[in-house]
Amino acid sequence: MSDADESKLAAVGSAWSLLRRFWGFARPHQRWIWLGIAMIPMVAGMTALRPLLLKHAVDVEIPDGDAIGLRVLGIGFLVAVMAEFLCSAVQVYALQRGGHATINDLRRQVFAHVLRLPARFYDNNAIGSLLSRTTSDVEALSETLAFGVFTILTDVVMIGTIVVAMFVLDPVLTLVTLTVAPVLYIIVRYFGASLRRLQLEIRKSQAAQTGFLAEQLTGVTVVQLYGREQAALGEYARLGQRNLDATKKANVLDALLFALMDGISAFTIALMIYFAAPSVTGGGAITVGLLFAFVDYLQRVFGPIKEFSGKLATIQRASASLERIYGLLDEPTEPRAPAEAADPLAKWRGGLSVRDLHFRYKSDGPDVLRGISFDIAPGEVIAVVGRTGSGKSSLGRVLTRFYDGYRGHVTLDVGERTVELSEVPPERLRAHVLMVQQDVFLFNDDVAFNVSLGEDAIAADPSRIRGALSLVQADAAIAERGGLGFEIGERGTNLSAGEGQLLAFARVAAREPTLLILDEATASVDSLTEQKVQRAIEQLLRGRSVLVIAHRLSTVRRADRILVLAGGQVVESGHHDALMAKNGLYAELVRAGLDDEAGASGDGAQPAAP
Repeated sequence: MSDADESKLAAVGSAWSLLRRFWGFARPHQRWIWLGIAMIPMVAGMTALRPLLLKHAVDVEIPDGDAIGLRVLGIGFLVAVMAEFLCSAVQVYALQRGGHATINDLRRQVFAHVLRLPARFYDNNAIGSLLSRTTSDVEALSETLAFGVFTILTDVVMIGTIVVAMFVLDPVLTLVTLTVAPVLYIIVRYFGASLRRLQLEIRKSQAAQTGFLAEQLTGVTVVQLYGREQAALGEYARLGQRNLDATKKANVLDALLFALMDGISAFTIALMIYFAAPSVTGGGAITVGLLFAFVDYLQRVFGPIKEFSGKLATIQRASASLERIYGLLDEPTEPRAPAEAADPLAKWRGGLSVRDLHFRYKSDGPDVLRGISFDIAPGEVIAVVGRTGSGKSSLGRVLTRFYDGYRGHVTLDVGERTVELSEVPPERLRAHVLMVQQDVFLFNDDVAFNVSLGEDAIAADPSRIRGALSLVQADAAIAERGGLGFEIGERGTNLSAGEGQLLAFARVAAREPTLLILDEATASVDSLTEQKVQRAIEQLLRGRSVLVIAHRLSTVRRADRILVLAGGQVVESGHHDALMAKNGLYAELVRAGLDDEAGASGDGAQPAAP
């Protein structure tokens, strides 16, 4: 979701409603959380008991000179302190254990959700923003669980217990101290709303800065080549200033809230002493011990209230993070089939029919595919050629369900029946349909992982990986570099472009798809390397349906049928010789150099109109 869309999150609800939703993630670890919560009344009780013991000592034992009674009170006071510390230790341990386990589950669930988001989402969201949501935003919740929500709950219970004890001791004096409560409520409510807005702005600005940093580091060679270092630094500084401005405003509010709380605390104690002075000096109902107890109680009450500003800021940070995380989790994912559901394409042999296919990337954008119709028979090789932007790669994206929302029909012939493409869950479809693209992404791992991609059935069988490498004639080059355990580096920096492309072919060879789509698959391969993979491609083509998009002329000529696209429509169809005899667009492309046309990357790896 973009920054513009994030304004819609204002209606999500209050901080507490966000945290209530968060309970769903904490429920599996609730035994630790409930143990921590169970300690709260015990801590509050011990906290309220200590001033009572002090009052009794000042009002009774000391005036009576009862040394034994005073010693007993001293022992009781020590026991209360030790019990409070023990309960506090158990509370902190239990809450942190449950909290960190919850954060770990949330982090895993957010990542799993992100992996299932459709391609359209990634077209409109920077990777850096997603990194911010899955790292810093989730980490902010850990701080909240440890030092925010439950400590505030402890403070609320403790303050309630103290107020009850004060009412029992002297209702009138308690009412005097509570006269400041409306002022406290107004201050906390105002500062809370302001801090929440600022914390959301801080999170958004951090995401923008992280996204810009990730983009610039990814394209650092372009930045350096064109001398854009200073411009990039200036933009990064501007984004950082946005974050700094919001942080400074939040710090000012935080400091003001703390100072106001400190001043109100001192004023309340002074007000109580002023009111109680005549009774204390005149032998009234308010004793010195009672006054000591009330001062102790007020200090214990205003201590948490003074710290409330920091805890409130923590909760506001968590609320801002939760809004962003929920906004991400509420994004619709690709549909998935139940694990126990049967494979709808188990009997599919690669035949499909496309009728009147229309497709656009945006609902208000133009169609990039306009009324395309064709068939692919099982084992047939279809080549698709056309100028840049003619819709070739968009056709491949539709057939692999990287983009949904097409109009028309794409039906797959499964035995005696047909299945509409949109009814096949994407993960089931991609178990039978694979696409090799021009831009190959290689992971910072060894060769074996980059072929198996961690799939158990392949990773556990090194001979299967070696067989795939041998089929695409990459086995010798990989053996020279150290074999399956060779670390290829980030994005394949330790391999040439051609070797990386061979690994992409090996991925396909290890899986044997029913339908193979080659989208400019050898555009990055030099002529010498292409000769090595041509025979491998022929092996991959054998026995399966293939859609070849803007491939080099050598492969296009071998296709059973060639579709020529222009403006998202099929303008010519037939075999190479027939199309050359027609002397139309295909002949023009061949004369212009179809190899060069393929090398221009067609309609490329990015959507024409995302």
